[in-house]
Amino acid sequence: MASSNEIDIDNVWKEGKAHEAHPAPLTGEELQAIISSRVRKEIKTVSQFVWAAIVYHTILYSFLTHMLVRHWGDMQIMLLALAGAALYIPLTVALIRRVRTLFRPSEASGPAVPDVFHKVEGEYARLADFFQFKKRLDWIGVPVSCAIIVLVTFTLFVEGGVKRNPLAGLAFFALWVGMSLIAIRVENRKRFISPLRHLEQILDDLKNS
Repeated sequence: MASSNEIDIDNVWKEGKAHEAHPAPLTGEELQAIISSRVRKEIKTVSQFVWAAIVYHTILYSFLTHMLVRHWGDMQIMLLALAGAALYIPLTVALIRRVRTLFRPSEASGPAVPDVFHKVEGEYARLADFFQFKKRLDWIGVPVSCAIIVLVTFTLFVEGGVKRNPLAGLAFFALWVGMSLIAIRVENRKRFISPLRHLEQILDDLKNS
């Protein structure tokens, strides 16, 4: 026959296992903290593209400035450098404006689940809108930047420039655009499509919770 101590220990063990099988539900604040952490992770992924884009624009302007200064007096090269900068400045301004909108601080939300849902929904909408802008920017920026690279390369290093070598210039331009599009496709999948899908999953989890 089991002693009273053994019975007490057995009851305590069963109660402990019951608590483990049914953990305490998360509070609103804990849920909001978890969701906010997941959202920040996706936004951080997008921010890596933003920094890379800013660095690329800076390198392009530095290159055009260097070319302008080094070949000062050569009217053809000076005009080419100035034209390239003039074409790209509107793209840079548009990018900076959209980046400020993307990373604008969200309004403070309460701990309740509906507030968390609307916050994630807002972040998803902003990211999706920025992705659409980025795709439009690529359709303009890629041909412009590739044209600048081709014109500068042929003007400086190929005798006769693009005028005397139109087929070679066109082939080089097409090759550069193709390589850029492949890189952009990979970048979009990693920096935008994947984060958007993750945010969609978060929204589905909140709807089903």
